[in-house]
Amino acid sequence: MSAALNYREPYRFPAALLALAMHLLFLFLLYSSFRWQARAPEVFMVEMWESLPEAEVVPEPAPPLPPPTAAEPRPPKAAAPVLPPVKADIELRDKKKQAREKAAARAKQEKERRELEAYAERRRQEVQARARAEVEAAVATQVGRYQDLIRNKIRRNIVMPPDVPESAKAEFKVTLLPGGDVMAVELLKSSGNAAYDNAAERAIYKAQPLPMPPDEGLQKMFRVLRLTIRP
Repeated sequence: MSAALNYREPYRFPAALLALAMHLLFLFLLYSSFRWQARAPEVFMVEMWESLPEAEVVPEPAPPLPPPTAAEPRPPKAAAPVLPPVKADIELRDKKKQAREKAAARAKQEKERRELEAYAERRRQEVQARARAEVEAAVATQVGRYQDLIRNKIRRNIVMPPDVPESAKAEFKVTLLPGGDVMAVELLKSSGNAAYDNAAERAIYKAQPLPMPPDEGLQKMFRVLRLTIRP
């Protein structure tokens, strides 16, 4: 038993030292932790130089830049025209061509219509002018015919005075009633022979009623007559 005790003796002293060291380390850690929480540790940095730094070279200042010039405004680029499809372009040309053809056809028809109207108007005016000419010619013929009848009747009723030259002529204005009766006689131009002028005036009254055309329109032309009476 003593031998066993003697065998264990050598390990007791190191164990005690180890336990003491562990306690001291624990106390040191507690103290350090308390000091760390109470005050921040001061940090010092030390830079090691192999040699002294060279003197700092100050660079020369750069020359001042010129003031910026206003850039000339560039004209806006014209947008490229969007070309229509070829098919649409062809259809547009066809439509324009058809419109021009229709307009030309309408203009031609309108021109032909105006020409026909102008021709018809000329024909109408020609017909009217010809009709008026025919009527005027017929009226002139009737008027001349009845004026000759009136003058002949008046001449048959003249009591011719002596010494009347064949070139004598007296001009009268005779106003007639619708039936041919004489309303008034006025000497417009004397024949130069007063006896012949008076004889011709009396013959006018004696020849009434004077011959009148049956047409009422022509009778209106015989209301006032200018008659030249010759021997």
